[in-house]
Amino acid sequence: MDGLFTDPNCSSLVPWSSWLAQLGGLDLGAYGAEPTAEGLKAQQAEEAAVQLGLGPDGSCFLGSSTLLLAQVVGAWRRGRFVAALQTFAVLHDHFLTAAHPGFFQHSAWPLSDQDVRFWKDRLLYQIRRFREIVGRRLDQGMKALDEVPDMVERENLGGFASHALQQMQQRRTGRKGNLTLRVPWELAPAAALIPSLPQVVQPVRVYVYGESEVEAIGKLTRSPAFCHYRQWGMDVGFHDFFRTSPIRTFEPEEADYFFVPSYACCHQVAGMADFDDLDADHEAVVSQLAYFQQSGGRDHIFSFHYIDLFPSWRKQIPKSVILTPETEVGFERSLGDFGLDQTRFPPFNALKDIVVPPYINLRDILGFHRHSKAMRSRSFVASFAGKLWDSESVAEAAKVRSQVAALGEAPGFRIHGYASIKDMLNSDGMQRLMGDSIFCLVPRGRAAWSVRFFEALWAGCVPVLLSDHYQPSFDQLFDATQFVIKWPVSRIDESLVSFLTSLPLDVAERYAANARNVRCWYLYPPPEVSWIGDWQTRHELEEVEKHVCPNLSSSRNAFQAVVEILARRKVASRVRPEAFYIPNPDQNFEACQQSCATASEHEGYGVQLETEAAEEAELMEKHTCWCKENGEAKEKAILEAQAHIEEWEGRITELEAISSRLETEISTLQEEVDKNQASFDESVGLRKKEVIKFQEEETELLSSLGAVFT
Repeated sequence: MDGLFTDPNCSSLVPWSSWLAQLGGLDLGAYGAEPTAEGLKAQQAEEAAVQLGLGPDGSCFLGSSTLLLAQVVGAWRRGRFVAALQTFAVLHDHFLTAAHPGFFQHSAWPLSDQDVRFWKDRLLYQIRRFREIVGRRLDQGMKALDEVPDMVERENLGGFASHALQQMQQRRTGRKGNLTLRVPWELAPAAALIPSLPQVVQPVRVYVYGESEVEAIGKLTRSPAFCHYRQWGMDVGFHDFFRTSPIRTFEPEEADYFFVPSYACCHQVAGMADFDDLDADHEAVVSQLAYFQQSGGRDHIFSFHYIDLFPSWRKQIPKSVILTPETEVGFERSLGDFGLDQTRFPPFNALKDIVVPPYINLRDILGFHRHSKAMRSRSFVASFAGKLWDSESVAEAAKVRSQVAALGEAPGFRIHGYASIKDMLNSDGMQRLMGDSIFCLVPRGRAAWSVRFFEALWAGCVPVLLSDHYQPSFDQLFDATQFVIKWPVSRIDESLVSFLTSLPLDVAERYAANARNVRCWYLYPPPEVSWIGDWQTRHELEEVEKHVCPNLSSSRNAFQAVVEILARRKVASRVRPEAFYIPNPDQNFEACQQSCATASEHEGYGVQLETEAAEEAELMEKHTCWCKENGEAKEKAILEAQAHIEEWEGRITELEAISSRLETEISTLQEEVDKNQASFDESVGLRKKEVIKFQEEETELLSSLGAVFT
């Protein structure tokens, strides 16, 4: 990848530069997919690369990426869907994921993000379609494919049929030892995978907005591959899931919910958009949502790593459902950064929003599982490894983590805190430490939540949550008090050490066993464009399903947990709460919303409306006159009042600070008075003893003198 910085167009590599010169205005997107001259040109470009002896390699990163997309187009045009998907998986996982999207935007290669989004959407749609075809013959097993006369069609359908049957077999047999809890609401694997399955009623229906109908969505969903394999990858994951899931509907009238995709956190962290850009882009999207107003946005779902990535969300989407791991403040920001009372305007509403897990790579899950020791063989009572934030970056995290760092001297506690990323533990070190600890401390970090909470579930240690305002995911489905200890931040001291040290080991084992029962619901499967097409990703998924979480790729994962919560919350009446509805005589007395009068009533209303219009015009004239005469004075009074409010708010804050300081000083002085009084009382007691002793000695001496003189 070194050439990305020095020679992105590979001008020093003759075969690649020669191929680039032949590409001209090549279109590898929508036009390339069709049986047109552009599509033929894309296929010819692929053949030209073969003649030059070119293949995807690291010598020309962007050229290889372009060639892979050309191969996707070529395979598609030849009807080889599996080959197209496998090639796209290589492009997605091994190229687009590894490089910042800016490299592609500023090169001469005809590889655009829009083209990649187009192909991903088309491949996901086709995955869903092939599963639907397989579902019609599923009862016949794999032998049903023998009846498909076309060899290419058998190839396209074979993998989906095999996967569906495998998932059904996993459900039937289960696995001894993985202890994953089977809950009554869990779907059958086939129902979770296959659309339009006979006699299956989906628990909820979701309509997915696309950039073909809402153009601004394209800007919010840039770089899907780059944005997927990070903690905020769940934003991309939900977009992919809703596009392929059987709960998707293409008919808005059938929808219980409407999903609006956005990869905002990735774009902000990668420098692709700042907060002002994100705010404007989301406002543009909301203004174009065709079905938003019918319920005031209550049935619209947004996925945000934290909601304040859309700064004006309180104005634009206050009633919408938010999927987020964050229940307090934003990523790497302190409460004071928001200039808003979080208690009056909370970023999370438990009545409508859903706390979801972050994305975790399956390779890490296998690592935690591998290093997880039996509870009675663990070396540490409790441990923590993580960054020690400074107060200038995230004030709340700095306070909590400094308290945790102070526990490092306690017997049986292992704390590895670091200020610089060069001192952090690598993945293997982290997995070994957590897998060797009975309790894993989970202090809040750059946000109220921390990925350590979810890692603890897989390391087999009991998570000890040290974040007052974090609400664990899916508490509507699972009782977190049975597998999580939540300890107040105000008592991160010797009392925590004493409590954890004194807990019987069988209690910790019970908590860990309860966590194993539910932890698979807190995990996402990898992207379908990855595991279906890429061998390495598929192997990791198969290992997780074999040893830890059966049915992860179908019915038992975090996506399905969210579906269950949505199903419990859906409403049958798809109207705004403030709407009116009556039976309409002109429509066979079917319910009609808001203003729905009959034709005869409309005729009778004509004269009345004209009279009312004249009266309203007269009132309007009077009110306009009043506004002109009094408006300026009222506006001035309002401005003066606002100025006084700001002044007194500042004064109140100042006096509160003084009051707090004086209370501290009074407390300190009282302690000194109490100390001095105790010292005084001690001195008085000592002096009394000395006086008594002196008087005794004096009496004795006087007696002795009297004896001498007598």
